Amino acid sequence: MEQRKQSSGRLPGITREAEEAHLAQTIEITQQNLNKNIAQEQSLKEDIHTLLETYGAKDVEALSLIDNTQIMYETVKRDRSRLEKARKKPYFGRIDFYDEDSKKDEALYIGRVGISKNIIDKVVIDWRAPVASVYYENAVGPCEYTVQNEKTYAIDLLMKRTYEIENDTLKDFYDSDVVANDELLTKYLAKNKKAVLGEIIATIQKEQNEIIRKSPKQNVIVQGSAGSGKTTVAMHRISYILYNYDKEFRPEDFYIIGSNRILLNYITSVLPDLDVYGIRQMTMEQLFTRLLYEDWDEHTMRVHALEKEDSFIHIKGTLFWFQNLEEYCRKLEEETILAEDIFLEVPVKTSSVRRTSSKVTFQKTSKILLTAEAIAAYLNENPEVSIQNKIAMLNKRVMAKVHNEITGKDIRYTADDKREIQKKYRWYFGGKEWKTSIFELYADFLEEQRLKGYQLPVPENDFDVYDLAALAYLYKRVKEIELVREASHVVIDEAQDFGMMVYSVLKFCMRNCTFTIMGDVSQNIHYGYGLNDWEALRKLFLTGPYDSFELLRKSYRNTIEISNFAMRILQHGNFPIYPVEPIIRHGKDVTMAQLSDDKELYHYTAEQVKHWQKEGLETIAIVCRDEKEAEKIKKKLGKKLSVTGDDLENTEFGSGVMILPVAYTKGLEFDAVLLFDPSREKYPSDDAHVKLLYVAATRALHELAVLYKDILTGLIADPVPEREQKVFKVEEKKPVRRVVRKPEVVEKPELSEKPITKPKIIQKSMNLSEHHTSELSGVQSVHKFGDIPDNSILRPSGHGRIDTAVRWVEQTACGVACVSNYGVLHVSPVNDAVIRVTFGAGQKIKELFQNSQTKIKWQQKETREAILINTKEIQLTVDKKSGAISYANAAGKTVLKEKTAPPRQMDVVKKQNWMYFDWSRSERLSAKGVLKDDRLPLKNTTKYICYGEKSKRFPLVHSNLGYGIAVAADSDVLCCNIPMYGPYISTEHMELIDYYFIIGATEADVINRYVEFMNG
Repeated sequence: MEQRKQSSGRLPGITREAEEAHLAQTIEITQQNLNKNIAQEQSLKEDIHTLLETYGAKDVEALSLIDNTQIMYETVKRDRSRLEKARKKPYFGRIDFYDEDSKKDEALYIGRVGISKNIIDKVVIDWRAPVASVYYENAVGPCEYTVQNEKTYAIDLLMKRTYEIENDTLKDFYDSDVVANDELLTKYLAKNKKAVLGEIIATIQKEQNEIIRKSPKQNVIVQGSAGSGKTTVAMHRISYILYNYDKEFRPEDFYIIGSNRILLNYITSVLPDLDVYGIRQMTMEQLFTRLLYEDWDEHTMRVHALEKEDSFIHIKGTLFWFQNLEEYCRKLEEETILAEDIFLEVPVKTSSVRRTSSKVTFQKTSKILLTAEAIAAYLNENPEVSIQNKIAMLNKRVMAKVHNEITGKDIRYTADDKREIQKKYRWYFGGKEWKTSIFELYADFLEEQRLKGYQLPVPENDFDVYDLAALAYLYKRVKEIELVREASHVVIDEAQDFGMMVYSVLKFCMRNCTFTIMGDVSQNIHYGYGLNDWEALRKLFLTGPYDSFELLRKSYRNTIEISNFAMRILQHGNFPIYPVEPIIRHGKDVTMAQLSDDKELYHYTAEQVKHWQKEGLETIAIVCRDEKEAEKIKKKLGKKLSVTGDDLENTEFGSGVMILPVAYTKGLEFDAVLLFDPSREKYPSDDAHVKLLYVAATRALHELAVLYKDILTGLIADPVPEREQKVFKVEEKKPVRRVVRKPEVVEKPELSEKPITKPKIIQKSMNLSEHHTSELSGVQSVHKFGDIPDNSILRPSGHGRIDTAVRWVEQTACGVACVSNYGVLHVSPVNDAVIRVTFGAGQKIKELFQNSQTKIKWQQKETREAILINTKEIQLTVDKKSGAISYANAAGKTVLKEKTAPPRQMDVVKKQNWMYFDWSRSERLSAKGVLKDDRLPLKNTTKYICYGEKSKRFPLVHSNLGYGIAVAADSDVLCCNIPMYGPYISTEHMELIDYYFIIGATEADVINRYVEFMNG
């Protein structure tokens, strides 16, 4: 204790004066980091330009240098966004504790993002860091926290403090056992929604934090009462996962599913503040139409909402209905694929009559190609494989047997006989594609149910969510050919709105996913077909009430021998694992052989593959460590083996021998796998390589061989460490079918993904030289220039921000269209000094542009992060993550930026729009009046800047930095330059956001150009 008293003097002070001094010091460090980042970003940008100008396109070394520099540039740009957030509010919390390991007191400040003085000294830690969990979950006193793949640390928490910081000033701070006391929570909740979202990270409660920090490799069901923060917790959970598991999960691996678009718009409004971009959001109906792929025709088919009075939904939404559909597909499979002995039949030889290709007589022999038992076993062992894929696999198997029979040494067939035999058996079980429409199958299923007494109507081209769920199941269960990668993690909000039919289908169709399911059964407005309790869903998704790492998928791939081998690899990892329960299917032991040198290693590799091929194994993989080694092996074995897939990026999985880096095998499976020389050097004994080697070993369906020279990796050669293994067990008391529980390794299949069809830019004639004025019929506003609005209207309406992240880009005749989930942002250079910016919901914006062309030369460039558009005087950049625009002059100096969170907002019902700009505090803004010298100052104020009922002039906001914003509107235009509400420019009674950016050398120059522009 004496040691602790001595060490505590090294902690930062706890008085107000000391805290204010510490805040000032942190702000200074943060600003320095931001300045360095900006300078580094500019330097890298210049380096890339110099490299491109200096070296030719065929200079290999230069191309590599350019690529590396580009990667560094993109990384620095991402860091800048985080640093800018840190600069606005460096931290919100602090914990003081005694560390049992280091035997000293420590103090950590916690913020939205981490801040470092240098590589070693952390000034502020990120709220998602493991140690930050102490701030949210523990009271003062002994506690602990766990670092993934490391250990659990014991500490004694001495103090927990929460700060209110605004405009670089420490307003107040609170010491409490809970994260935020009632006084502080009341202050935060009294603010507007935008402000509250910015403070949520500081006020996360213990029970919320426990959900947020659960592993992404488990399924989570959350029952939360009204107002408990379920939706916000789910979004913070995604942010936490992307921070701590960044090598395993990407934003595009997540789907957010809601019951309607309004809810989804609110959900995604939280994400930009959490450094999360690119998350796909959709309704449950949209998810199922996506799972129908090419079978869904958006032009002829439509979706309708559930009708409460529709009594049929009470049947279609139940687990019972899904079980009926399962039984229908099982019988369809039995009728389609007959489990009966298949005998070899040969053409009848005749001497008097010459056979023709149109009619051939066959005679059955006693030779059995496939037994009924073998067919039945294959069908039963692969319940998740579609009927069509089973047909394809059985066709391959029977053809392999036919090939063996007609090419044997002691068998003699003529070329014509061989051709006829192969022709007979090639499509024995069926063709390449399923011929019957899934819509016809659904109608047939409903007819079958009608005979059982369930009189449900057959939908024509109009479907509800349960119709779509049934169709998605039929597609996956019956006709699927190619596995298409969907999400890795799905977040479902308001889960009580959907019946068990939906979740049963999701579980089958998206079996590689994990789920976060949020809802409140007390708020089930669809009482008859939604969820009134969680029991059925818990039985479907959960194996235990506190199982933090849960994956409900049974392994149908590996034999017991291969599974046990892979588990021994996995047990070398220092992370919790699951008890694996593979299906009871035994096979050969794993082959292990040490060779003396490279020559012998390559020789035995070729011999092993040939042996497997003779045994009838069709898909074989030689798995090596990386691409370089794969290329080397291909060159060595190319003379001895026929190898498929020369191009790793474009190769298609199929029969034959594939030589693959382990990273390329994720999601694939092979009849046999050979691990090529897994040495200690290639696979050191750390957690990362445990997972990597485990993935490689579990690719094998039937046989696995390990060939090596020198020293075998300890992950295979060494015994499993003698330590207490953390194992998550399924509680036996739960009436749940046991399934395979995969450990920390997450398989994200690298399979081809169905592309989202990009809508074509539909353009409509408009002469840009008219500057939009011909479309105005006169400003219809009761407000005069300079009127002050009521404060009650300053906060934007609506649930939350819209999703403006750019999904794809298309060039039009007069500009560039940036398409987002919400709508289209169109950028049109009018002349060298004026650029028009328009934004509208859906595809409405595209109607403004058809056969329009600018008369000036302008340039467009697209990078991974942004779209660049340059005229002689303007450099415009659209950030893809947010859709925000920044404007720079010809010298490259940024003069104006739209805010990134959000850049714009729309209320399509009230026809109100908001354009958010990041105006600096020192910037002098004014609005142009009707008279030549009329200028309305706009610093820290809110004013109407429209001209009443007569003038057709566009309201103009101009800056001393040398730019202006002319708003194309024929009604109320409001400029709000008060930080707590904006700052923004808003319009009313307008379906589109429409404004013109004008650049000038001086403020007077901007006004002159505006006048010239308005005069045409």
